[in-house]
Amino acid sequence: MVPPDPSPGRAERRPEKKRRRLHQRVLTALAEWGLSRYIWLLCLTCRIRVVHGGADLDAVLAAGRADERPVVPCAWHQSLVSSAIFMRAQRRRGLQVGFLISPSREGRFMSGVAHAHKMTAIRGSSSRTGKAAMAALTEAVRDGVSPMMYGDGPRGPAQVFKPGAVVLASRSGAPLLLVGATASRYVQLRSWDACHIPMPFCRLDVAIGMPWSIGTLDGPDHAQTLATELGDRLVELNRIAAGAGTRAASSRA
Repeated sequence: MVPPDPSPGRAERRPEKKRRRLHQRVLTALAEWGLSRYIWLLCLTCRIRVVHGGADLDAVLAAGRADERPVVPCAWHQSLVSSAIFMRAQRRRGLQVGFLISPSREGRFMSGVAHAHKMTAIRGSSSRTGKAAMAALTEAVRDGVSPMMYGDGPRGPAQVFKPGAVVLASRSGAPLLLVGATASRYVQLRSWDACHIPMPFCRLDVAIGMPWSIGTLDGPDHAQTLATELGDRLVELNRIAAGAGTRAASSRA
């Protein structure tokens, strides 16, 4: 005699799970397509204006082939989109831009967006697998990738510079390049970083800091001291970029 199935509803639940997975894949694909197209729209319609430090960026890129001399660009998480669009624009000058992207399901979605814009997805999580993420970032820099870093990422506190970018610049030997970026028109998210999403046809004002060659670190305290100083400088660069935008708006009034 065949014993009864202890879970008679299991067979009925399987089609439901398949439908949910299919639904999730469709939503992810649509979201990836939509975000990729929105970034394309921003790249086509936003005007980028370097208001400070353009000569410093020119000097770094002129020192050799950009893919042979990468940098470690670093911005605040609030300007994630604006700074990413600016760095993407440097691809035409030979810079190979990369982003650290979580190996989670959400990360797979963001990886697709990065590849759609011919940028390198470096898989890892600074909050969950810090050592492995740092190793992946260091290897990427040595392969010629310039990974975009965010001083207060991935979870804040906002505008408190952490030593991750300092350690990466020290280990890889690539100069650290601070990027302050603001948009003339944006939507501000209700997130820990108050992230600014630029609107189409806006102006992106960018202030670049002098490239920093970190060298050998004497320990965690040394890295934190440098991170604090870099955070102060990044605040000033964002102030310069925002001030340029305010002056431009006043002149049109």
